[in-house]
Amino acid sequence: MEVSEKRKNETAGKKRYGYHRAVKVWLIVGLIMVIGQVVIGGITRLTESGLSITEWKPLSGAMPPLNAADWQDEYEKYAASPQFEKIFADISMSDFKFIYFWEWFHRQWARIMGVVFIVGFLVFWRKGWIDGPLMRRLGVVVLLAALAASFGWIMVASGLNDRPWVDAYKLTIHLSLGISLFSYLLWITLKVVCPISPGYPQTGVEKWLWPLNIVLALQLILGGIMSGARTAIVYPEWPLMKGDFVPAVIKDAGMWTVENMVQYEQSFFQPALIQFLHRMTAYILIVIVLAYLNQAFKKLRTPMLVKTNVLLIILLITQAALGIATLVSSVGQVPVGLGVAHQFGAIALAGIVIFLNYQFRPGRLLTGVEKTVEKGI
Repeated sequence: MEVSEKRKNETAGKKRYGYHRAVKVWLIVGLIMVIGQVVIGGITRLTESGLSITEWKPLSGAMPPLNAADWQDEYEKYAASPQFEKIFADISMSDFKFIYFWEWFHRQWARIMGVVFIVGFLVFWRKGWIDGPLMRRLGVVVLLAALAASFGWIMVASGLNDRPWVDAYKLTIHLSLGISLFSYLLWITLKVVCPISPGYPQTGVEKWLWPLNIVLALQLILGGIMSGARTAIVYPEWPLMKGDFVPAVIKDAGMWTVENMVQYEQSFFQPALIQFLHRMTAYILIVIVLAYLNQAFKKLRTPMLVKTNVLLIILLITQAALGIATLVSSVGQVPVGLGVAHQFGAIALAGIVIFLNYQFRPGRLLTGVEKTVEKGI
């Protein structure tokens, strides 16, 4: 009876004053860890470490090789993979340990995220600090995380048969699920940390959000395919592609086959098409953002929205510059530092667009003390 009464009191307190501070910190930590996982995944991909561990052991795989015999066993398993036979047949044990570390660390970080989520959830649920709506949203988070993890292994398995690298399309699904997880968790965190929603009058500014969201999502997907297929190596130049704005191979109707899209390493068609589309989508995204900003700065100048719009400009310019720098530096291989920075920039840009959408969600006009709170968010 006492425990039940205590939980009722705590729940009532949550409804009146918002979620407990510990729940907010827990969600923010989870959000940071998801960002870290995406960045570590980028390093793993760019260092070609993803196929170094050839088995999927969610629990026992948490322990890395601890002695020379264990390392030799892992090395021999890797030696049976297509990547070893076709690309890294002369890899030394020290180099193998390097790529093994990044794949192990990528998986280990996912395990740590799982522990942080489960422990926090059980503690806060026991204390009555998680209500029904948040419980349901966290269920979606679990589903997205499980899908991302599952496709992570499907992605790795795609490079353990014939190809010496992971399939670009499966990598894109894995990355898209990771970004979806980040986006949804950010939305939940905003609802918990910043529950007060400013209401904006219908001025026509909001009509730019849907095209912005759709084009950004398409750009992220194309970026994933471009990264997985390593198309930057084929056309490491800007603003033209081997002297043409539209590559000649795209203009050849005979190259538009399913085989060229699936077996993308056998011709220049898919790398040319994906990189061209990635560039065009970037240009369209810039136009949409500029059109939105033109309207927003004229019609809506609330303090928080102005700050968000300024940050959107900065991130968009930074991301475009990083994309060009990564592209022109990809002679022979994609530079790890620039590639990871570009991927992090994509996450940051997605995050600010999510926050922008959150500010435009249906709400109410702020008055009095609430205006002060909104300014301080």
